[in-house]
Amino acid sequence: MKDQYVILTGSKNNAGDYLIKFRAKQLFAELRPDREIIDINGWETLSPSNLAVINESKALILMGGPALVEDMVPRVYGLADVIDKIKVPVVMMGTGWKSQKGNWENTYTYKLNPKTAELVNKVNNSGYLSSVRDYHTLNALRFNNCENVLMTGCPAYYDQKHINTEFSPKPVSKVAFSLGVSFIESPSMFKLMKENVLACQNMFSDKEFEVVFHHSLDRAKFVSAYKSASNHVKKHNEFADWLESEKIKYKDISGSAENLMNYYSTVDLHIGYRVHAHIFMNSIAQKSILISEDGRAKGVKGAIGGVVLDGYFDFKNGFVSKVLNRLLPAYDRFTPNTFLTKELLEEIKYEERIEFSRFKNSRRRIDSNYKIMSQFLKQLP
Repeated sequence: MKDQYVILTGSKNNAGDYLIKFRAKQLFAELRPDREIIDINGWETLSPSNLAVINESKALILMGGPALVEDMVPRVYGLADVIDKIKVPVVMMGTGWKSQKGNWENTYTYKLNPKTAELVNKVNNSGYLSSVRDYHTLNALRFNNCENVLMTGCPAYYDQKHINTEFSPKPVSKVAFSLGVSFIESPSMFKLMKENVLACQNMFSDKEFEVVFHHSLDRAKFVSAYKSASNHVKKHNEFADWLESEKIKYKDISGSAENLMNYYSTVDLHIGYRVHAHIFMNSIAQKSILISEDGRAKGVKGAIGGVVLDGYFDFKNGFVSKVLNRLLPAYDRFTPNTFLTKELLEEIKYEERIEFSRFKNSRRRIDSNYKIMSQFLKQLP
């Protein structure tokens, strides 16, 4: 048995996924320097040689991201044929759920396919505590008979330079607006994001203002990462074309953790839909307002508080709506929050009036959660 952990990671193109892995490795270096980290792409079918590497390690760690989905095996982790062949403890670290409605009541009936349930059972019986990134995921696992879990927050929250420091906002000279992904399938969310962008640009007309893409605008890069572009790249480029027509600057930061960190380190206020833009800004004690488009953002609100606004009121998830969505491109499953833009502008002004009280509270909760993350890492084999 070697003094090493194998981590299965999911970073392909999305900048946030790279940030999770980057920060997780920093946490290991700080809190478990006694272990070497072997990084394997989680989505690939596990080869015999990689299985051998896992079985000579201290543990297999399923790393971060919204990985807890119904078909986690095989879509997220290519372990379908080898679950019973893994002989070392299997634990989760910073794993999150992915629910489109994302309400608390959805945690009670969160479905897992048989192979995913088998893997989750193996995690629960590992003999060690696992780690999830929010309380929604914690409860979803409880109701799938997995209780050996701590809510540690996402690894991306933890920048060693800012642990136990005070919230220290910079004067706003640069504002970044991050785009979500709901607009790809939803005309109403497409319209809402345009409205948000125009309103924020107008509010900060005397500041540097930029829209940020976390997924690549380059079709070849996207296809290389995900094997399919579907409607994704087309809609992102359509949004970029609209931004150009409105003479609004934009930036593609996909492809690495460094791209995300280097970019947002220059930003004084983040507004938008990307969870890991929000997490990063909070991790460096800077200002961020997150707009929810699914359960990931709602999970963040439960984990660290802060300012998280609802981007939608409802999402049709029934069988008929799924069929209509496939047959009719214009069919919209989202009911957007038509009050969002006014609420967003008022929140920006209000937080300044109360000296960013909720942002300060988020910083304190991150520090509190870091103690639990430390507990998790130190108890690993």
